[in-house]
Amino acid sequence: MTYIALRPMGYGEPYTRSIGSVQAPVNKMLPVAGKLWCGSQNSIKIINPLTLSTEVTFQVTSNANRCIQCIVSSGQGVWIATTQSSKVMLYHATSYEFLMDVSIAQAVAQKLHSADDIIRQHKAACLRITALMVCKDLLWVGTSAGVILTIPMPRITSMTTRASLTVPVVTGLVYGHTGHVRFLTCIDMANSSAQSKTDQSRCSDQNENLRNIQDQPRRASMAATMATLATRMLVISGGDGYEDFRTNVSNESAGRDDSTNHLLLWQV
Repeated sequence: MTYIALRPMGYGEPYTRSIGSVQAPVNKMLPVAGKLWCGSQNSIKIINPLTLSTEVTFQVTSNANRCIQCIVSSGQGVWIATTQSSKVMLYHATSYEFLMDVSIAQAVAQKLHSADDIIRQHKAACLRITALMVCKDLLWVGTSAGVILTIPMPRITSMTTRASLTVPVVTGLVYGHTGHVRFLTCIDMANSSAQSKTDQSRCSDQNENLRNIQDQPRRASMAATMATLATRMLVISGGDGYEDFRTNVSNESAGRDDSTNHLLLWQV
């Protein structure tokens, strides 16, 4: 994509603005703090959605062959990964300052320590980030090695600078994929379970019971419990094969499902 289009409310032709080019198309877009971040080749272009003008442009990497692969945001932080890279970079959402980069290579190597030498060396040589997602104050990272990692996100304010941050610890999950992690997504478990209820009378009875509760401490406790349940999430990864990184015991079925797509689910 080399341009963006904004269609006015109602009828009318869309307004268009050229952002990228044939050589450097726009392949990623994300709304951040009232602006639109566009990944064009190895650069980020920040667009004002009201004027459709490019306000800021900066390079994420000097290597023009490494395009923007993933962009996710949380609060005042924007996490970016490029193709063919095993590092994720953090930028400030409003000052656009580069804050830190985090390498996932060591954490992946630890999960692959029991793998066959040839497989381990191949995955290490080709290691790159394939998916990013933010959930529960964690940055979830999918990799070409099949390893899924989590990174605790630092608290970022309008005054946060690079010098005030320390590099967080990267943790690899026990379960992952044999091949590439194709995507990461999440769903609110409380909302999905509420939508699936069909017993309306039971729901009505529960609401009536809640209204009849007179004990304030008990009501406060129940409210806290309901708030906790409301924030329960289900994280889903999709990728090639399934891998338990705790063991490398070979068996007859090893390798049989390596090319079969699998979904892995975590309650968070």
